[in-house]
Formats: sequence, structure tokens, C-alpha cells
Amino acid sequence: MAEAIKRGAKEGLGFGIIAGIIFAMMEVVGAAMMGNPPLMPIRMFASVLLGQSALEATPMGTAFIVGSLVHMALSGAFGVVYGLINARFSPETQTRWGRQVGIGLVFGAMLWLVNFQIIARALYPWFLTTPQFLQMMMHAMFFGLPLALMYAGAERRIARPLRPIAHGA
Repeated sequence: MAEAIKRGAKEGLGFGIIAGIIFAMMEVVGAAMMGNPPLMPIRMFASVLLGQSALEATPMGTAFIVGSLVHMALSGAFGVVYGLINARFSPETQTRWGRQVGIGLVFGAMLWLVNFQIIARALYPWFLTTPQFLQMMMHAMFFGLPLALMYAGAERRIARPLRPIAHGA
């Protein structure tokens, strides 16, 4: 069990960063599609560390670097949490695509719930100016889902090691 937890945390870190990149790209696309400045999501990420001034007063270069670092650090941390949770599930649950899709979607929605409806209400009220249902869907579809699929794929490779090729068959 300790090895599974260690592996889950390690995989979660990497997969969380990759899912975070997917999520950030979709946030940028979504902002542009809604007629907002495309890099506003990066400024929002930066505002976690720099405060509300990151939305307008902070130079874009600074906001981009800080926002990217904050977002990747949080994405990696959330990926670790996902990996630690999943390490406690049965191997069947860890390797089943359908189960992981459900777990990933719920995990993404729960991230939105905690980050927007609890933390942002207390510390970052400007996060609540974005359409909340859309944000919940973005977290579920473009962070939780890719994270779950990467995790399931990795677990399937571990659970089903390659069989040696039979000679003369």
C-alpha cells in the first residue's frame, strides 16, 4: 500500500501539471470566445499571489510568470491529492476507464467547489465575477477528466505488464 501511495503521489504531480496546462489553455480559449482578454485567466492565476492588482495594474510579463508558476504549483498539488485518493481505491477502480472518468469529473467539480465557493468567497471575491457554472464545467472537463484518464492509463500499464513474446508460436 505504501508503494501505491508513493507512486500515486508521484504520478499525480506530473499528471496534475499536464492537466493544468490543458485547463489553462482551455481557460484562455474560453476567455477569448467570450470576448474577454485571452490572457485574463493567467492574470487571475497571478492574483492568487499578487492580489486583485494582478488583474490590471501588474505588467503582463510579471503576471504571466507569476500566474504560470502559481497555476502549475497548484495543479501539481491537486494532482498529488488525486493520486493519493486514487491509491486507496481497488486496482479494478484504478484501471477502469469509466470509473476514472466519473471520479475525475467529480474531482474537478469538487476543486471548483472548494476553490471558488469556499476559498474565493473568503479571499478572492473577484473570482466570483466569472460565470460559475461554466467554471465548474471547465474544472471538471479540462482538469479532472484529463487527470483521471492519465492516471487510469498509467495504472493499466502497471496492472497489465507486457507479456513476453512466445518464440515459435
